[in-house]
Amino acid sequence: MDAFETSNQTSNTPVAVEGPYGPVRLKWHKLRTHLAEAPFKRSNLALGWQLGASLEVDILATADGRFAVLHDPTLGPATTGRGRVPRMPIASMRGLFHRDADGSPDPDAPVLSLAELITPLRRRPRAPSANLQLDLKLLDGHPLPDSAIADAAAAVAGLEGAIVVGSHHLDAARRLVAAIPGARLGYDPMLAVSRQPGLRDPERLLRHIERHRTSVSLVYLRFDVIVTAENQGFPLVARLLDLGIETDAWTINPGRDISDAVMRTVVEAKVRQVTTDVASEIFRLIRSL
Repeated sequence: MDAFETSNQTSNTPVAVEGPYGPVRLKWHKLRTHLAEAPFKRSNLALGWQLGASLEVDILATADGRFAVLHDPTLGPATTGRGRVPRMPIASMRGLFHRDADGSPDPDAPVLSLAELITPLRRRPRAPSANLQLDLKLLDGHPLPDSAIADAAAAVAGLEGAIVVGSHHLDAARRLVAAIPGARLGYDPMLAVSRQPGLRDPERLLRHIERHRTSVSLVYLRFDVIVTAENQGFPLVARLLDLGIETDAWTINPGRDISDAVMRTVVEAKVRQVTTDVASEIFRLIRSL
């Protein structure tokens, strides 16, 4: 395969690779460019914004109805703090840092509100292809408050066209997108699959997505679900494209589960995006097929 890479003089981190059916975007999972680094680094956000990357951050509502950029419902051990996020106000998280793979706090990755993370982007040039996915996390017993929706809308004001809201929780994601005119809506059905085993059948999964597809432009599928469907002769990703829905294959990092055959099956299935923590290695792997 031929491939292309978008970069500048300060980085060799790719944002896309040419696949057999056109470009495949390489989404920087938790803003990472290397597997061992801390998540949600401010410098990676700035760099990806400038290069035109697909970027991802996780957001959780705090006790005072703000959004914090966090993946887990508890602060430890992934950060230098302790406590359950839904019980804590955002101000109590100031001075905390995310940890890298060795457990070391990273001063480039403070625990921030969504507004604090995004504000510097307004002063930076944005490549036309740059987009930021807000991966909305909800906890059982903690519905999404209106105040958090207002907080997110204010945080991304002026950048709405670059925003994608994705979640397992489609109804809540729809509420958030409705408050951000111009934002795209993504749906991850993998939680539904875990709760409804019948959806492991790719045809049933397609019907499930069809029933919920209103305004959805992007679906997030675990990569092995895509491979299983293709090996069964059911072109799930292609059928979704027929509905006008692109597919993001998550999360693909080098390892024993990612053989050349698996990677080839994923890209030949016509995925439009791959979520990864190591975009440069996935770029090389796809280019070598």
